[in-house]
Amino acid sequence: MYRKREKRAATITHIVVHCTATNPDMLVRDMEQLPYHFIITPSGKLTNLRPVSRRDSKVHIAWLGGLDKNGRHVDNRTDEQQETLFNSLIVLSERFDQAGITGAGELYPYGFANPGFDLKAWLQEYIPVFLDAV
Repeated sequence: MYRKREKRAATITHIVVHCTATNPDMLVRDMEQLPYHFIITPSGKLTNLRPVSRRDSKVHIAWLGGLDKNGRHVDNRTDEQQETLFNSLIVLSERFDQAGITGAGELYPYGFANPGFDLKAWLQEYIPVFLDAV
C-alpha cells in the first residue's frame, strides 16, 4: 500500500532583510540570478524572484538601492520601499511565525552595514503611511 507523501512546509528560522548595494536607478538585468526570494523596487513594487522551498531555512527580501551616485553606502530607501518592506515583513512573519526578522549583516560578513539602516529601531519606530495620515 502506498502512502501519499505529505508536503512539509519550510522550516524558516529567519526573515533576512538586505539591500542590493546598487544605485537605485540601476536597471537590474537577470533578476532571477539574484539570491533573494523577494526584491522591492524604488516604486515599491514587490517582485517574487523565486519561491520559498522546503529546503530553505531563511527567506531573503532585498530593497533595490543602498548606494549613492558616487558609490557610497547610504540609506536611500523611498517611502514606497519602506511601506512595501514593512507590509511584506508583517505578512512573512505571520506565514513563518517561528522566524526572527534580522538584517543580512547580522548573519553574513559584508564590508558594509547591510541592510543599510538599523532594522530593529526602524521596525519599532516605523509608522505606516495610512496611520501617519490619520
